[in-house]
Amino acid sequence: MKKINETFVCVGCGIDVPKAERTCRNHCPVCFASLHVDGDIPGDRATDCHGIMYPIDYKVLNSDYKILFKCIKCGKEHWNKRAVDDEIV
Repeated sequence: MKKINETFVCVGCGIDVPKAERTCRNHCPVCFASLHVDGDIPGDRATDCHGIMYPIDYKVLNSDYKILFKCIKCGKEHWNKRAVDDEIV
């Protein structure tokens, strides 16, 4: 399975979002909005939904943030790793 890590323009705040360093990025590091582009595997870009996803929860595991996103179009929820440049305060 090929994973895709690409730049994109944020649907929430309009900034140019760079590629992630450790994973396949699908959320904005500033406002955390994203598009529902991945299926079951991060970076697979295997869904046709393309609804907007927003963070609804988070947890810290082993000193690393995990962020729960929910799609406003289809309702799918999934956990995503924090990217090293995410602006979490």
